[in-house]
Amino acid sequence: MARWTRYILPHGVRRLGRPIFSEAKLFARVWLNVLLPWRLLRYRRIINQPIQNVHFGCGSRLFPGWTNVDMNKKGDFTADLREGLPFRDESVQLMYSEHTLEHFYREHDGPWLLRECLRCLVPGGTLRITIPDAAAYIAYYTGDLEDEETAADMKSTHSRFHGTRMDVVNSAFRWKHQHFYMYDAETMTKLLEEIGFVDVERRDFASSSVPELESVDAPMRRFGTLYMEGRKAQQPPAS
Repeated sequence: MARWTRYILPHGVRRLGRPIFSEAKLFARVWLNVLLPWRLLRYRRIINQPIQNVHFGCGSRLFPGWTNVDMNKKGDFTADLREGLPFRDESVQLMYSEHTLEHFYREHDGPWLLRECLRCLVPGGTLRITIPDAAAYIAYYTGDLEDEETAADMKSTHSRFHGTRMDVVNSAFRWKHQHFYMYDAETMTKLLEEIGFVDVERRDFASSSVPELESVDAPMRRFGTLYMEGRKAQQPPAS
């Protein structure tokens, strides 16, 4: 299709058409899955569970015993996360997301998704979120990144162009035009606290205040990743 459209459509129009086509494909994928009877029955069972653990933005990496949510149809629930989470208030004990939030706009979609996480969590429930660490990539660019293993992984992962430090930073911050915002620990802490999370803290790879969350991080992403956790506050006792 691209071969013949270049003769009848200006380049700018073709470029504008790509995101429209992607949005249409996502819309069709989500709603066609909802309309399939056997998936609809499964969705109803998932939504009606009293308490569950949720892995959102799962891609093809599924956690056994968790509810895995993504636009990828391999998950337990196919959903557009920009529209919110398909769970009842205070019905989720643990929530986990790996390299997902950077794909959402900071102005609206990202904070909206985090508010949805807070809504769904039970009081005292925990959110663990992992994202590319913007501060680490900036340190790599300036030559101040002391961890040589992380620096080598960054260069290897982001070698799409010539492999200069600026190429690596641009690749990480843009990632095929799919990354919309990059965070450091200070920015993510501030955002989570503004949303309403408490006890927000930075964690290390495979380190968590919740034992069940210590085994979920992907080893292949440990370099250059920021690990953050926050809790939903306990409700005050009824007087």
